[in-house]
Amino acid sequence: MHITIRPAAATAARSASLPREHSHPVLARLDGGIRALRSWSAAEAAAASSGLDDGRCSGVALVEDVLVVLGELLALPQAAAAIHRAAAACERVLDGFLVLADAYGTFESALLALKQSAGELRAGARRGDGAMVAAALHAHRRTEKQLCRLAAAMRHAQRRRAPAAVPSSRPANDTDGEVIDIVAEAAAVTAAASEAIFLRCVAMSRDLPPTVQTVPSNKWWLARLAVAGAAKKAVPPPLKRLEDLEECIGVIESGSEKVFRRSLQIRVSLLNIHNPL
Repeated sequence: MHITIRPAAATAARSASLPREHSHPVLARLDGGIRALRSWSAAEAAAASSGLDDGRCSGVALVEDVLVVLGELLALPQAAAAIHRAAAACERVLDGFLVLADAYGTFESALLALKQSAGELRAGARRGDGAMVAAALHAHRRTEKQLCRLAAAMRHAQRRRAPAAVPSSRPANDTDGEVIDIVAEAAAVTAAASEAIFLRCVAMSRDLPPTVQTVPSNKWWLARLAVAGAAKKAVPPPLKRLEDLEECIGVIESGSEKVFRRSLQIRVSLLNIHNPL
């Protein structure tokens, strides 16, 4: 089976999107996944600028979907041959997926630290332990800074790895160029979505109960909160928010592990294509 692009789409100049009609189903699915992920990132940016929060934990599943289909594309001999012939572009994409894999490896560690500090904040509040709350809050803020650095790294990756516009002189049958472009587009859009994911986690971690964030100098409020919770045999609202945060972090943690593995697999596939045995 040959990988070809319809001439009408192949000759169109590219800006923020890919040609919309591909004759190969894997290319079409990858294009659809890229568009879905780009739309999610745009929605995240709109929600952040308006101060809205629709309750979604992350777009990690969409990132994984794109990487799964990209892996299928790289397994096709025709696509592998096209990418191998585009040696310089393949090297740039390789670098992009190395950055992505490194970022998600660090992200997993950050999520674990974030979940631990959220649990310690909740435990400290229940016990009326102001010192424990203060220490957990300090660790929480330190992890937020790490997540901000990860988001900045993804922003930098987008600027370096975004595919250039296709020149109008590109031949209609330039399949090699179309294949490497869609792979580069996948790398760029996953970086953009990852930036949004990391920033969403920062926003979530900052959404702590005000009474916990202030960390009273004495234990009066914390002790009262613990007693009230025990008396009612229910989780007080501030502690419930911390529980919700831990649960949401757990969901993201599970998805981020899959993305980490997928990004490593993509990089290994690209290395094998670039430097065949």
